[in-house]
Amino acid sequence: MQTFIGFKDALDLTLSNVTVGETEILPLKRLTGRILAEDVVAGVDCPSVSSSRKDGYAVVSSDVSEASSRHPVILEVVGNLVAGTSRELKIEQGQAVRLTTGAPLPGGADAVIAEEFCRRKENKIFAHNTAETGRNIHARGRDIRRAETVADKNKKLTPALVGFLAAAGLDRALVYKFPKVAVIATGDEVVLPGEPLSKGRLYASNMVELCSWLALMGLAYTAERVSDRKKDLKNAIAKYLPDVDVLLTSGGAWGSERDLILDVLESMNWQGIYHRVRMGPGKPVGFGLLEKKPFFCLPGGPPSNEMAFIQLAIPALLKMKGDHPVFFPVAPARLSETVEGKKDWTDFVHARLEYRQNQLWVYPARLKSSLQSMARKEALIIIPEDREKIDAGETVDIQLLTSSAVSHLATAPIT
Repeated sequence: MQTFIGFKDALDLTLSNVTVGETEILPLKRLTGRILAEDVVAGVDCPSVSSSRKDGYAVVSSDVSEASSRHPVILEVVGNLVAGTSRELKIEQGQAVRLTTGAPLPGGADAVIAEEFCRRKENKIFAHNTAETGRNIHARGRDIRRAETVADKNKKLTPALVGFLAAAGLDRALVYKFPKVAVIATGDEVVLPGEPLSKGRLYASNMVELCSWLALMGLAYTAERVSDRKKDLKNAIAKYLPDVDVLLTSGGAWGSERDLILDVLESMNWQGIYHRVRMGPGKPVGFGLLEKKPFFCLPGGPPSNEMAFIQLAIPALLKMKGDHPVFFPVAPARLSETVEGKKDWTDFVHARLEYRQNQLWVYPARLKSSLQSMARKEALIIIPEDREKIDAGETVDIQLLTSSAVSHLATAPIT
């Protein structure tokens, strides 16, 4: 097992040791946010018949080629069609059929003249405008052709794309399964929210935040607090292992005499990949495979717990669900004040954002409370391994963590 490795190496090792999950067929109503596991082919033409784009009259275009307000062309109305009808009509030269928007085009017609260019008198219309071939017609298969590929493998399904699949005649699709996750919070000092809090103990905020992230990602999870005893930890892991795809432990990752999780995993013959990463916060994180399933040992300190999860576990979970392993958009911003990191480390600094002087500015959080800093941050300033200091005024890469952060970016002018 590698120790004290660089952040980029840790991320590469994480992603190279997780794989996309199995596949399943889901109905349309459950497809939003899923990733296609195969190319999707249309089953029908859309529209299924050529139809009118306006209220008006289906005509033979050559009949009205010289029509004008001064010299209207008189045509005989031989029928009426509305959207959704299966009734078929056919016209010949000198004839017309009244159509509503979306109504099928009758046989023999090759144009629709809009209603405002016609004056009707009983079963006759006086057409006083031209309508060339194809005018106001939504041709069969114009939107979708039967047997054409309408969505590619590995495409993420948005609401609009799911609607498009429905228009293509599909009622289900093959997608990648989302991984199921077990979250195990360790520590005798940890108390579940809602329980009485005795002196010296604290609520399981790490577990709650991890589960909240999983819920935001649409992932099913189970969570449990376990006492600091090897037997209890081993029993909890063994209990969840058969039914989940990923396991996360929160706390006990450093490896001291009170940190038991690595000893427990060694006793269960896990394949340790790395432990301790040159990243701040988040250094004590460990990662490996237990019965070929990814296992993250997250630190107990809230800033480290959160950062290790955001930077290493989330990309792995995204890859397993078939998605691109980048959850948070990265954008450039001007740095309001100098920030310092550590040599050969990747540091992540809590920050807030402001749009001024036609630029996006990023402000390092200077709150004394780490919990408040975590809760209020909009973005993270990234200090890469090759920089120990970034001066005020420089452009830096930031990760946008909240919708408000993205809205700051959206206010920037397009260049």
